[in-house]
Amino acid sequence: MLIREYNPLAFLETVQRERITFYFGAPVSYTAPLQLDVFDTFDLSSVRAWLYGGGPISADLAKRLATSYRSDRFYQVYGMTETGPVGTALYPKEQELRAGSIGRNAMPGVDLRVVRADGSDALRGETGEIWMRSDSMMSGYLNDEDATNAAFENGNWYRTGDVARLGDDGYLFIVDRLKDMIITGGENVYSKEIEDVLSGHPAVSEVAVYGIPHGDWGETVVAAIVPKIRHVLNADDVREYLVGRLAKFKIPRQIHFLERLPRTPMGKVQKYLLRQLVTGGDRER
Repeated sequence: MLIREYNPLAFLETVQRERITFYFGAPVSYTAPLQLDVFDTFDLSSVRAWLYGGGPISADLAKRLATSYRSDRFYQVYGMTETGPVGTALYPKEQELRAGSIGRNAMPGVDLRVVRADGSDALRGETGEIWMRSDSMMSGYLNDEDATNAAFENGNWYRTGDVARLGDDGYLFIVDRLKDMIITGGENVYSKEIEDVLSGHPAVSEVAVYGIPHGDWGETVVAAIVPKIRHVLNADDVREYLVGRLAKFKIPRQIHFLERLPRTPMGKVQKYLLRQLVTGGDRER
């Protein structure tokens, strides 16, 4: 069944009432219920497989979900609507040791490459853009030839726009979206790296990191943070937490505290809306 409009309490009630056996949702659909005082009162034991997509999760969050949901049956799936939406998977036995990874092998019927800026395949330990092709891949965007041509390389490889690091053991780790990479003072900053570190703060519920134009540095790093319920945070607390965990140039210059992050119906953060909240100046909201 489909939940027409997600609500964390309604989600828990539906799983318990309908004895749901299989669930797929964005990571936020798993973390939001944990903020409810009544979470532990629900019986979720009917679920045989918990799937999440739309973004990988950190090792700390993977352990937290397994403990909170009392389940070792979590699957990370990665794919694109354009590819049908197949791609890769990280299986339950890999969750703890390879948390944050989207897996090592492509699903059946899928070919995958990690491609460097010069068009060559990335070696282990290097980063590059994920290109995919599949048996179920789209033929193009409807009535948009320019977008179709920009999305495909060599006629049949779909350029995902996701930058991944190919680990020494062959596992893939998403480091950022190409359009979300921040270039400040000539240094490449991956927003996801900062988000992963901030997610480890005990008072942080959700976080999004993005760049805004800066006259001297090209771009500057900004963080939007949703504190956990009944927790109070300020910019100094956050920056103090990051010292020693991140290089100085990666620590956000601006920090905004929000009640919620703007998201698409699929649960992805709409960073362009967050950028619109920032009208200039080095300030804290």
